[in-house]
Amino acid sequence: MSEKPFWEGKTCKELDGLHVKITWNNGDTMTSTLNIFGNAGQCELSPARHPAATFAPYADIKSIELLDDPEYERIDNIEDVCEGDVYVAADGNKYTVISLTQSNLYPLRVMICKGTDYALPRDCFSHALRRKPKLPDKPGLWFDKEDTVWHFDGLFLRQLNDIEEAWSVTHVTRFAPFRPAKAVEA
Repeated sequence: MSEKPFWEGKTCKELDGLHVKITWNNGDTMTSTLNIFGNAGQCELSPARHPAATFAPYADIKSIELLDDPEYERIDNIEDVCEGDVYVAADGNKYTVISLTQSNLYPLRVMICKGTDYALPRDCFSHALRRKPKLPDKPGLWFDKEDTVWHFDGLFLRQLNDIEEAWSVTHVTRFAPFRPAKAVEA
């Protein structure tokens, strides 16, 4: 993921419709949706110095955070996008990435609607979203996405039908999402 602010190098028009949390230097905070002029929602509080140009916050603003869905990881580099990610276009529309291409101008094919796909130009890309894998976070029995039972001891995961092989949590993302298994008496 990128360490630069999500708004860096973007115009106010490109940020139109994004849900953000604005924090001022004095500690005041506000959540709102940015409009086409860089203003916060329907009020005239603008975090942007020059609404028509590249977005840049006023000096008395400490931070502006994008309030993406916490279930998703934000990907700012188009080269890091994978099949299955959610492609977010500059206009805010979202599409499912169905394949990667070799073209520099059109690097991704996205699903526009069922049965229709399209290669969008590179300059239409705002960012992508990838669902964060749900991994075991406490010891116990867990089901993976295919209902295979795993045991998590706090450090390693073992499939119950293959007790010899242990996996670290970071190596089992392909089996995610995991959900707790509840033991019941028969």
